[in-house]
Amino acid sequence: MADQALVVARVLFWICAAGVLMLPMRWAFFCFIVASHLDITTLTFTSATAVGFENTTRIVGLPMVLLLRTGIESFKAFLWTTPQKIWIALTAYAAIAAVWSTFPLPALKMVVYLVAYFVLFGVFCAGWAQEWLDIGIIQLSAWCALVLAVIQTFFLENFFGGPEERFTSFSSPQYFAAFLVALLAILMFCGERTFSNYATCAALCLGIVVSGSRYVFVSAVALVVIASFQVVSEEDGKLRWRANLWKLIPTLVAAGVVVILLASITPTNRIDELIYATADDQAGVSGVGDVGTFAWRLSIYADIFEKVEKRTAMELFAGSGTSSGASLMLNHDPDQYDREGIDANRVLHSEFLRALYEWGILGFALLICFVIATSVGYVQKIHAEGGGVALAFAGALPSIVMGLAIENILAGAASAGGVGILLSMTYAWSGRQVQPLAEVEEELGADGTALTA
Repeated sequence: MADQALVVARVLFWICAAGVLMLPMRWAFFCFIVASHLDITTLTFTSATAVGFENTTRIVGLPMVLLLRTGIESFKAFLWTTPQKIWIALTAYAAIAAVWSTFPLPALKMVVYLVAYFVLFGVFCAGWAQEWLDIGIIQLSAWCALVLAVIQTFFLENFFGGPEERFTSFSSPQYFAAFLVALLAILMFCGERTFSNYATCAALCLGIVVSGSRYVFVSAVALVVIASFQVVSEEDGKLRWRANLWKLIPTLVAAGVVVILLASITPTNRIDELIYATADDQAGVSGVGDVGTFAWRLSIYADIFEKVEKRTAMELFAGSGTSSGASLMLNHDPDQYDREGIDANRVLHSEFLRALYEWGILGFALLICFVIATSVGYVQKIHAEGGGVALAFAGALPSIVMGLAIENILAGAASAGGVGILLSMTYAWSGRQVQPLAEVEEELGADGTALTA
């Protein structure tokens, strides 16, 4: 059945690729979003020494097609603000650090991932401004992702769900769940009060719960709590957050009902394990360190700090090279990994620590500066607009930060998780329900520096 799942994913992918190339732009964007859920990789794929044709097409080819069809000038209208410049610097340093990496092909892949993020950000911004992307496409994409997950999980014996048989599309469960929570952030702050929007949000919440991603579940709870507050501008120009109790109380009650249902219906659910472990930790019994793979990840983080502490000043500043975290994992867990098959860009399970280990203090500082500059820019936009659709970024921010802390989202460009994050970020920046490109260009100015993010 694994082969059957891959065949279905491959057929669907090439249909979507043809759509990106030939369909009108609105549907080309939709096809690309669907294609992000079609990760065509076998269990025997040697990531460190091989390049998959379909995945290369998805990560390199399709974004370039969208870029060319969008138009370079439309793309350029949304670049060259402070965070984008920092991202370019981070990408350039990752390319430089690839020179002394012991894993040159994965290092090249990492640089491509970072470039793809940059290209897709500009393309999606143009898509929102030209109204090729809209709430209707987001709702349709959400339902398609859930349908793909139902087909893959229940009709193709869940090849992509892993040993725990988690609910997911033709993509990793972590990326799938991150996609769902990002779209949920868009729909919660888009301003639509329609049955279709409420139904889609409810379906996304259900998908997040059954997908079993613990950090995304926590992010979703934070998102819903944020959505229960209202941002208002006072006479002195300051912003105030006012709680809407009629939203907040039902939200907390619904979260409690979900916890009870998980405990009674699926006692082995990953989220249920987190809830019980948190309760035990407060009671002084076991603690969250015993949840699933968390203890294993903590041992990886400890190993990273141990290696970093023993470095010379130059090694500490410059890092050990892009994708060199694979070397650490080959020593840390030699029974699980081999040099040819290890996915060097997804093994350390923390992008912050990965940046410190591979790119040194310089690369780590660039990543932190990017997160801070981006957050500040969106805060300024929220302040200027008194909330509005810019809050979609605030809603997605917990997922982004936690993903950087304990997942591998930097290597997720053109994947479900990366595309979801970019959709929420670009909607929050260029959304305004929805502003035409000419107005956006007028606001940004010729050099696009009106916002710091």
